[in-house]
Amino acid sequence: MNLFTTSSALKDYRLLDSGEGMKLEEISGVRVSRPSPQSIWRKRLANDEWMKATSTCSRTKEGGGQWQHLKPLPKEMWLRHEGKSGAIKCKLKFTTFGHCGIFFEQVPVWNWLEDQVLELKAKLGRAPKVANLFGYTGAASLVMAKAGAEVWHVDSSKGALEWGQENEKASQLGNIRWMQEDAQKFLITQYNKGLRLDGMLADPPSWGHGAKKEVWEFEKHMASFLDKSHAILNKKNAFMFLSSHTHGVQQEALKNVLAQDGRWKDLNCGDLGVQHANDDRVLPAGLFATGTC
Repeated sequence: MNLFTTSSALKDYRLLDSGEGMKLEEISGVRVSRPSPQSIWRKRLANDEWMKATSTCSRTKEGGGQWQHLKPLPKEMWLRHEGKSGAIKCKLKFTTFGHCGIFFEQVPVWNWLEDQVLELKAKLGRAPKVANLFGYTGAASLVMAKAGAEVWHVDSSKGALEWGQENEKASQLGNIRWMQEDAQKFLITQYNKGLRLDGMLADPPSWGHGAKKEVWEFEKHMASFLDKSHAILNKKNAFMFLSSHTHGVQQEALKNVLAQDGRWKDLNCGDLGVQHANDDRVLPAGLFATGTC
């Protein structure tokens, strides 16, 4: 299974072109040019189209990003996503890392998660209990909450959680627990408290720090992280969605780590990507694996 966004997936976003280490996008009415290391091919659009970008991000030597805005940005920028269960709204802001608060390759993941929640709700006859670990600004949490799930949203960044709570309010939701905590510590603590989950989304970084400076390394900690994840999930009908953006990790590696000890079934893996608005190219944006238990 491959998951790709399409040019019609979102009204407020289009990937116009990519190449030579950059991507050209239209985000909430703003034409944006920003780095894209995966874009090792040549650009297709003429240079004058790229010159129409009014917001450009360039990499700094320290590894972050620096924005140049040729005209003032709108006072507020929002992305609206309409799912089967209703609409969510996410505030967009250009950050020093070259991000805007949404990773657009995740749109089909939201749709998949919504379907899982709706199916579980019908089977269980109650609100499914789900967690979004390394949850960032919470779009996936909003989608699952809108579908009727009870959501635990976990991230080590206070700023990301505050941003997510603003999105929750704009989406007219109130069934999400926002937790500033290390993801592995959350799994241990909540397991000991007796929490059992019906589903989990995990989008871990390659490297990072938890809320109390706990160190996270994808290759080093993934196997033990999945031990804790499997323990807290109900052993009937529960789902797991795992994604990776770590250099060198391939689809089958994610599938294999889920397959360890035969604990997971219905294993699947594939690519995440964004399809260009005007041609059939796909900009790669990570990998995923799914399983049930």
